[in-house]
Amino acid sequence: MFQRTRPIHDPVTIRIDRREVVAERGEPLAVALLAAGETTLARSPKLHRPRAPACLRGDCDGCLARVDGVPNVMTCLRRARGGEEIGTQNVLGSRKTDLLRLTDWFFPRGIDHHHLMAGIPAVSTLMQTFARQMAGIGRLPDAATPARAATKLEIDVLIVGAGLSGLACAAELVRVRGDALRIAIVDENERPGGSAAFALPNEIDARARAIEGKASLLLRSSMVGFYEGTALLVTTDGAVVAKPKVLVLATGAHDGVLCSEGNDVPGVMSVRAVCNLAARGILPTEGAVIVGSGAWAERAATALGDRVRARIAEADIAAVNGRGAVSAVTLRTGKKIACGAVAVALPAAPAFEIGVQAGASTQPASGGFAIATDDSGLAAPGVYAVGECVGLPFEPDALIASGERAARSIAG
Repeated sequence: MFQRTRPIHDPVTIRIDRREVVAERGEPLAVALLAAGETTLARSPKLHRPRAPACLRGDCDGCLARVDGVPNVMTCLRRARGGEEIGTQNVLGSRKTDLLRLTDWFFPRGIDHHHLMAGIPAVSTLMQTFARQMAGIGRLPDAATPARAATKLEIDVLIVGAGLSGLACAAELVRVRGDALRIAIVDENERPGGSAAFALPNEIDARARAIEGKASLLLRSSMVGFYEGTALLVTTDGAVVAKPKVLVLATGAHDGVLCSEGNDVPGVMSVRAVCNLAARGILPTEGAVIVGSGAWAERAATALGDRVRARIAEADIAAVNGRGAVSAVTLRTGKKIACGAVAVALPAAPAFEIGVQAGASTQPASGGFAIATDDSGLAAPGVYAVGECVGLPFEPDALIASGERAARSIAG
């Protein structure tokens, strides 16, 4: 499905289901596996359809695997260091031949396990247990995780998201009030930058350097809730409770989803994911079809060059063909376009969820609903929102301006 077009400079060896794979040190495990020709990395929980990474940013379940004895690891967020043992989970048989895939043929309209054999004494209980086991996504870890006490984080400003707008906000706060404010940034990735890390590395590096030593950067960490002014964070060291004076949401947006038959076939990816791979010199072997338009579509077209088989609108697609991997796209005219990947460049849906929990309102936006703010970015008392989560498109100048504008309001 994909192949490397340039040599590996710092090779390390990882293993998937006992097969050795050479990876570039520091690249995500999922990226290394795709580059090695490993198309199917996971199976869907209920119907056991083949799954592959679709976003490469922790927003889908296509790369979930067991890593070093720990289940449900998002391999797109775990960097290769060498020696990792990766195992497929949720299969009966092997990653490529899962016998439980038969359920997809037995139940073509899906399984409603709440009503399966319901009302039949003894049988209904048995079927409920069977359905729950089939829908599992991993056995327990090899070793129990020791209990750890939650810690408290005393801060003035908590920024959720270390993408371009979040870093811009932090850098401006440091510039204006760096000595007076305690600032922390939380992000799920191992490195700051989000989607802009590979699209605009210089912009990200400049702002990361500006906050170095002046703001706490909590990477590989998630904000899982905001309760009455208190943020609950999950970090690599355990749970952290913070009660910031100001919360800044730079949560970005969820990639647009293609609405057509076959939209879950391995090889159907967000255009950001395809650009991510291309920036690493990993290109689709059989070429790609770009669906949609916009800045990311243009970036993908430039990066893929003559590997672009066609550029079409979503309304043109009748189906994506393929079982274990994309093989072609069928248009509504009946024409088939052979390809090995589909890059979906549809309007992104702003990630407004935490904003609503924090008391913000939403408003209609392209791709869904966005957090509503005033001109300064204020969304609710003590809560600001910046960047794509307020409905801005991925335009660097606009994202940077959004973050800096909120920072100046907070500093004031």
